[in-house]
Amino acid sequence: MPDWLLWLLPVPVATAAAIAWTAWSSRTRGPVDTADGVAEYERFRAALARADRDEPPAT
Repeated sequence: MPDWLLWLLPVPVATAAAIAWTAWSSRTRGPVDTADGVAEYERFRAALARADRDEPPAT
């Protein structure tokens, strides 16, 4: 295999991976149960509060 082909191979591989990621992440999802949605939101808020306390104060 020519060296230039090995050099250019990551470009189409990365493009295909980006297309696959975009297709997967923008898929249609089903409805979420209200209780599950609220519980996930509360976990998110708790994680943000923990991250805020762990950071050193800005100087």
